[in-house]
Amino acid sequence: MGGEQVRVMRPFKRLTSREEALAVISANIRRIERVERIPIEAAAGRVLAEDISADLNVPPFNRAAMDGYAVRAVDTYGATTYNPKRLRLIGRQNAGEWFEGEVNQEECLEVATGSPIPRGCDAVVPIEYTGMEGEYVEVRRPVHPGANISPEGEDIRKGETVMRRGETLTPGKVGALAALGREWVEVFSKPTVAVIPTGSEVRPPGSPLGRGQVYDTNSYTLSALISAHGCIPKRFPVVPDEPEAIREALREGLSQDLLVFTGGSSVGTRDLLAEAVEEMGRVLFHGLQVKPGKPTLLGIVEDKPVFGMPGYPTSCLSNAYIFLVPALRKLAGLPTHEPRRVTGRMAERVVATTGREQFLTVKVRDGFVYPAFKESGAITSIAHADGYIIIPINADVIEEGEEVTVTLLE
Repeated sequence: MGGEQVRVMRPFKRLTSREEALAVISANIRRIERVERIPIEAAAGRVLAEDISADLNVPPFNRAAMDGYAVRAVDTYGATTYNPKRLRLIGRQNAGEWFEGEVNQEECLEVATGSPIPRGCDAVVPIEYTGMEGEYVEVRRPVHPGANISPEGEDIRKGETVMRRGETLTPGKVGALAALGREWVEVFSKPTVAVIPTGSEVRPPGSPLGRGQVYDTNSYTLSALISAHGCIPKRFPVVPDEPEAIREALREGLSQDLLVFTGGSSVGTRDLLAEAVEEMGRVLFHGLQVKPGKPTLLGIVEDKPVFGMPGYPTSCLSNAYIFLVPALRKLAGLPTHEPRRVTGRMAERVVATTGREQFLTVKVRDGFVYPAFKESGAITSIAHADGYIIIPINADVIEEGEEVTVTLLE
């Protein structure tokens, strides 16, 4: 052995259920409080860090809700198709223009949708209810005061709180900011996530493979998932299976808001992450009562959450959907993600593993559900899947034709 220290394989001390693990994640991860000021065109999907109060009315004036003629409503009373009211046309006004005069009794002004209502008028007659005869407009249907007018402040009142800190900015809310004349908005900064692949057998794509080596898959799948849930991935170089290399990567990763290691969280002789987290902080759980993805870890080091995800690609990504996504969204202040679910019938009999909750990746075709899982090391087990079903701990089989619920992947 040449003096090399022999490392003894240790079993997991205790397996944590899915529900308990999610509760631990929720209790130990908090939204980051860094704030930045960004232009509103970049604000969709971001989380507000300020209350938004209106300093003007929207619309800022009474405006026409459709093309037609601004009138005094009383001048239209009694109008019919066969006995129209005749009003003298005194001018035209388009959106963005301002009529300086006043509309008097039995007069009207042609207006376009969105244009201001002139002084003296309290209604708009739609153009389809009128006709022209020389310089007179024939009104063939009466209107009541306020008809076809969007009053000042109808949408937003000056002084009103329009949005509150912590809300997620949808495209509609960005539009409301624009309507208020806001060019910039304060939002919470996106959390940064250190993505650290481990394993002496792991090589970055583009480099030659030696015997017994594989390409790094997990840091790319995780980075894509992290980006999709409001955070910024920071991929680190592959870390070899050496205690000091793992500790150094952990120290460097603490410059980010959350750390995700891939590989190195099992109980093999060269899986060292759990020991490093125990030395530098505390382990909240290590080992889940699920399949695949049993060797999953969550710890806290210097107030930073540290995830250890399984090394096999399907185990890594499936557990990331279930356990990492809630952590990312809480860190970013985003609402809970509710994936879409569909029901279908199993196209074939499936034998399950009792004692652990099983996530089986599947394809859905014409209402039937087909297993897509090959094995934990096969990335196509999830790359070609539409979603997954959850097989309860005590179930040993799902029969052909049995109805199941499929949680769809993004």
